[in-house]
Amino acid sequence: MLRSVGISVSPCEDAAKIGYDDRQINRIVIRMARYFLDRDMRVIFGHDWREDGVMRAVADFAAVVAARAAAEMEERLEEGQRSDDVAGVECRMVNLVATPTEALNRAAVEASEESGNVLAVLSVDEIRDPAGWPRKLGREPVEAERVRGLPVPETRGEELTVLREWITALLAPGCRICLGGRMSGYQGDEPGVIEEASLALNRRKPLYLLGGLGGATKAFIESQRFAGKYRSDRYWESENGLDRDTKEALFDTVDVEYALRLIAAGISECVRVDRSG
Repeated sequence: MLRSVGISVSPCEDAAKIGYDDRQINRIVIRMARYFLDRDMRVIFGHDWREDGVMRAVADFAAVVAARAAAEMEERLEEGQRSDDVAGVECRMVNLVATPTEALNRAAVEASEESGNVLAVLSVDEIRDPAGWPRKLGREPVEAERVRGLPVPETRGEELTVLREWITALLAPGCRICLGGRMSGYQGDEPGVIEEASLALNRRKPLYLLGGLGGATKAFIESQRFAGKYRSDRYWESENGLDRDTKEALFDTVDVEYALRLIAAGISECVRVDRSG
């Protein structure tokens, strides 16, 4: 079963002040997605769809991945391999959205269709359907029953919380990466990055925080408003394959390539521990 990585990234004022505008943040997301796809992992997002948003960039990248995979499949068939020996493109990127199917952004529907089976865009309706989305992902996450037991959300904040619970459940096995995050103008009852970081810790998912670009990720550790509420020391004490010094180095860096290497080392250590245990 594929190991998953949930990427929780959004622009923030702190990042913009040091030159990381929305476009730069989108590039970081694509770089992370490419890095983990190359390591045979599934990448999971929970972003809304806007024409200039990060998922538009992700969709364009998914189309490139699908075209490359189709060309490789055709080449293998031409070399004489039987069609039933050539596996189709596996769903490698998943975007869960808190939007009913009938209201799903047309661009999201088209992106999913055009990417073959590389990118799956799943609405809140499909998330709640026990027979719907698991088929697209190979198998159901082990924590699905706990999430299905949540009450039907009545407000936007509750809807987003349930969505984030589902995203966390899909990390089975898997980890969460947080970077940036709005501290104002966010939807829901609190910044999404902060809620997703907290859920990862609550469900004992390896969590990697990149606080160098500020925003909600940094506030999760340093803001009195959130650090007290969520006990920020839980992160430093949590198991993610990294020691305290390396976690601090990851938290402080603004070098994405360096951060990816640290995260990859942490994931490798988690895999080693899982196999030995």
